[in-house]
Amino acid sequence: MHEFDLFGWYVGPGAGPRSTPIAPLNLSTADTPGALRANFTGHAWVDLPYVVPVLPVYTEPVPASITMRQARLALLGAGLLASVSTAINALPEPLKSAAQIEWEYSNEVRRHNGFVEQLAPVLGLTNAQLDDLFRAAAQL
Repeated sequence: MHEFDLFGWYVGPGAGPRSTPIAPLNLSTADTPGALRANFTGHAWVDLPYVVPVLPVYTEPVPASITMRQARLALLGAGLLASVSTAINALPEPLKSAAQIEWEYSNEVRRHNGFVEQLAPVLGLTNAQLDDLFRAAAQL
């Protein structure tokens, strides 16, 4: 049996979960970029120039909603809680009144709610920062 890694590169003899009875012609395990190394395609070994595998970075998913408690605590932690009322008051009517109702009476805050989308830029938050704020809030 011949083992290969998550990316198909030959790693040597063995009977692990990623192994095949098909033997590669090239038994090199060189990790020098560009050096020829056997790569298993799922059906056959192919000699390819070695490329250092790059694992994808896991990003915690953005919660669709958080509780109002979580939202307020996250905003407090980010130093933005006091700015929310100012941001709401800066909105034109009828958006201002709708935002006040949302802020004062909602039990949850939905990430893709128009209220959230309107307030984020006024608070100086980018979409990425808003996503991070939701992730942080979900942990509270």
